[in-house]
Amino acid sequence: MVARMAIFCGTPTLLGLMTFPLSYFIVHEGWFKLPNVVVVIVSLGLFGLGALGLSYGILSASWDEHEQGSWLGWREFRTNFGRVVESWQAYQAQRSQNAE
Repeated sequence: MVARMAIFCGTPTLLGLMTFPLSYFIVHEGWFKLPNVVVVIVSLGLFGLGALGLSYGILSASWDEHEQGSWLGWREFRTNFGRVVESWQAYQAQRSQNAE
C-alpha cells in the first residue's frame, strides 16, 4: 500500500510542487509567456491527481491480512471500492428509514 501511495500520490504531488519553479524558469528565460491562471490550474490539477492517487493507494491494498495483493492492486481496488459504495448505500438507506 505504501509503495502504491508513494507512486500514485508522490509523483503528481512532486510535479505539482515543481510547476511553480519550472514555470518561473520558462518565463524568466523568455522561452514563452505563461498566463498565471494556466500555472495555477496545472498545479491544482496535479495536486488533485495526488489526492486521487492517495485514495487509490489505500483502496488498492489487500484488506485481508493473509492475502498478498497484486502489484498494481486493480482487483483489490474494485473489491474495496465496491465495499465502500455498499456501506455508503446501507448507511443512506438506514438514515432514510430513521427519518420516516
